[in-house]
Amino acid sequence: MQITITWIVPSTADQTYANVTQVAYLDEKCEAAGALSFENRVTEKDGGHVVTIQRQMPSGGVPALVKKIVGDKVDVFETFAWGPRQADGGRRAALHVQFKGQPITMKGTSTIVPDGTGSRYTLDAALKAKIPIIGRTIEKMGSPEIIKAIEAEEGVSREWASGRR
Repeated sequence: MQITITWIVPSTADQTYANVTQVAYLDEKCEAAGALSFENRVTEKDGGHVVTIQRQMPSGGVPALVKKIVGDKVDVFETFAWGPRQADGGRRAALHVQFKGQPITMKGTSTIVPDGTGSRYTLDAALKAKIPIIGRTIEKMGSPEIIKAIEAEEGVSREWASGRR
């Protein structure tokens, strides 16, 4: 199942990138998404950064069928491998999300590009549940909670852009 989410941030692409590669920002992102616990790391690499997010999320909002598979809590491991600044001032990251102990992954890209006086952040990824017969059903039933967690970052990005953090 393809998940694409875009929002406009009232800060330049460089400022937005600087924010999304700070541990304090990542901590707020996890808190806003309702994480029960989390650990975030950022390392420099090849003109960009590798952002690693480990968080435990409650599975309370998912349907019973999904909860039977994932349990009451889900350990989520996310990696954003951000590349160097592009000619247009934007950045691109390879995204990989793994749900510990589950045959469920999400792979795709995140981009930050200039948009007028601000920037546009886009996450575009394929959610895959490798479970015979019911995989697509699990993807459809679990995706609203995943989308909700991703969208929680929009508010954090706006707060950081406006300096209200």
